Amino acid sequence: MTQDVFEKWSGAYCTIDEVASYAMAQDSRISRKTVIWRVNELVKQGKIIRAGRGVYFLAPKKRFQLDTGETTKRICSILAEKMPYLEVTITDTSILGELMNLQPFSSAICLEVKKTAVNAALSVLRKEGISAYAKKDYSKIERYITTNQPILVKPELAVNPKLAKEKNVRYANIEKMLVDLICDEDIYGQYQDSELHNIYRNATERYAVNYSQMLKYAAARGRKAQVIESLQETNEFQKVRSML
Repeated sequence: MTQDVFEKWSGAYCTIDEVASYAMAQDSRISRKTVIWRVNELVKQGKIIRAGRGVYFLAPKKRFQLDTGETTKRICSILAEKMPYLEVTITDTSILGELMNLQPFSSAICLEVKKTAVNAALSVLRKEGISAYAKKDYSKIERYITTNQPILVKPELAVNPKLAKEKNVRYANIEKMLVDLICDEDIYGQYQDSELHNIYRNATERYAVNYSQMLKYAAARGRKAQVIESLQETNEFQKVRSML
């Protein structure tokens, strides 16, 4: 793929069809297969971003990485020791504060485990002195929780976006977090309304977002229309929506 391609779409979204057609027109020796291979290599190197199925952003963009604070590390260590075969998906909302205008009063660490393991995980964490709560009870007892970072345990979802995995632990990506804010408003109440708009706008501008993956997950959770409604208020989605 030639430098001309980057100059043409520098800092812009484009489809693989546009890139391949342009590159092959510039040099007849280049095949579509070669273009696709080169694009995938540049994605791995972080020089361009995959924004959806066959859609790319031709510039580097920060990749979201869930911060694993001391509490999260301790939880993972405890569960790895006491429940070594348990697979856990972790979301820590503390990172959302950087995307908001008003700082939240608290954040939450949410653990998703198999439905049959919820009570066992709660028991293990409580025995280690960690105040953990079942997600189903959170809305009832929220006012009585004294910690500024409650630990919630909920049954894992039947479908999740592709998540980075470290041993038995998966960490939520930005696509999952943005969808879950809308789907689980009962536990993410402080991130709604105008702050939800701020989070969506700032997240899409700051981080590399795979919109196809995000909307697929939203559809699986039955909230695709609501997620699209929030995305439509962002400049980044407006630039790419017609390509998805």
